[in-house]
Parts: sequence; structure tokens; C-alpha cells
Amino acid sequence: AEQALAVTGQAPHGDEIAVFSASVGDMCAAIAISERCLTALSEQLGSRLSVTTPLLSTTHSGEHCVVIELVDNICYLRLYNSTLQLAEALEIGSDDELLFYLANILDATSTPITIPIYIIGSHSSAKMLKKYYKVVCE
Repeated sequence: AEQALAVTGQAPHGDEIAVFSASVGDMCAAIAISERCLTALSEQLGSRLSVTTPLLSTTHSGEHCVVIELVDNICYLRLYNSTLQLAEALEIGSDDELLFYLANILDATSTPITIPIYIIGSHSSAKMLKKYYKVVCE
């Protein structure tokens, strides 16, 4: 797990250790977390503790689409072209930032703007994106 995080520039620092999630298909998540924090969580939750992320969701897998899940100020974005092509967790402060990131990701991946975009979690963001894209609220 440490090597996987190091490749992406997210290697554990200080008292952090690398932890993997359970596999979902051929994917898993790796995070760096404070060893003290992990110990405290393990003591509190026991076997109920698990590592996961919305990026591992398989909702709409097999389609040609974008799935955006908004949780607080984090945008979990997945781009599918039958299989997962890209997964990003982006910190966003406004709908304008979401539009900026989405436009740049679609451009960088040569994805047509007519691709369906599924929005989970914010109807105000969906309303704004509907001006530019084919958006479906979930």
C-alpha cells in the first residue's frame, strides 16, 4: 500500500501508515492514516471498521457516462467508457469550480460534452450543470 501511495505522491508521513480497502472488482482504495487514529478507530469499532470511498462505487459501471457524487465540499468524479477510465476526488468550493474541473477533465480525456452526467448529492449543482451538459439527478 505504501508503494502505491508513493507513486501518486501521497506516501505516508510521520506516524501515518498505509491502509487498503477491500477490493471491488479489480479496484481498491489506499489511504494514509495516522497509526494512533487507526488504533483508536479499531478499538472503538472493532470488526465494523472498514476503509472505503465513493470512488469504488460501481453505480453506472458499463455505461459511457460521468458520475459525480458531492459530499460536503468533496466531489467524487468517475468517468466510464464501459469500464472505469478515471476516478478523482476533488475539493471544490463552488459550483463554478465544479464546472471548471468537469470541463477540463472532459477536454483532457476527449470526452464529448453530450455524455450523460449523473449527479448525486446536490440539486443546485445539477441545476447549474444542466445549462451545459446532459444531467440526470439521482
